[in-house]
Amino acid sequence: MKTTSPLPIPLDFKIACATYQLSIPEVLQFFIDHVSFYDSLSQKSDDLFRAATNTLLHYSVSIHRESSTSLHKYRLVILKYIQEMIKIATISKQTQSKKRKRAALLVKRVYEIIDRTKAQNTKLILEEGIVLQLSMDFCLLCEIHNCAAEEYLEYFMSKISLPVTHAQVGLNCIVENQAMGFFYKSLDSFKVSDANSAHRNLQVLFIDKIQELHLQLFIIRNFEKRVEKYQELYQDYYQKLLESK
Repeated sequence: MKTTSPLPIPLDFKIACATYQLSIPEVLQFFIDHVSFYDSLSQKSDDLFRAATNTLLHYSVSIHRESSTSLHKYRLVILKYIQEMIKIATISKQTQSKKRKRAALLVKRVYEIIDRTKAQNTKLILEEGIVLQLSMDFCLLCEIHNCAAEEYLEYFMSKISLPVTHAQVGLNCIVENQAMGFFYKSLDSFKVSDANSAHRNLQVLFIDKIQELHLQLFIIRNFEKRVEKYQELYQDYYQKLLESK
């Protein structure tokens, strides 16, 4: 298990989880569990698996890193299994869930063949002692795209920002953000405990304040200025939530 230099958790990610009363470990594990090697080959779905997988793929493309040596080493064998998975993806009468189950055995075979250099440990420690279990699909994509597990999770967390999202929406300047899409789509998947009275009061006050801020920023068209104002409000709210525990 990795025990040195735990991965830090960005403040905006902490704020987003706290705002929706979500557990940080649960959100990260949920993301890991929805990364799918099959979905990296198929573009047929539009669900949580697609959003999580595309988040990793977007990062891999953005850094322009060479393919792993392991991929070159076992290229012909891996291509054979990939072709079989693509055939599964073309079956029109089956649901994506059934297709993923059929592809799981092929994914396992690729996983057993490939050399693991980027995700040798299947457990990862973040700051605050958070331990995450890396899935087979997640590890496999790490190896295929030559990216460490920490890189992928750091990228995912860095793309989660409520202030940035509000600023973009207010300017009608929507930028594709698969990570943020995954975060919003996953909200209904978590069981949220009832807030205590102090938290409920803070929530009501926060809703009033953010509605006021939306109006105040209507005439401000500078993106950075809008982000700054939303960050000030969210950070103040987050600090009050911590103090009320």
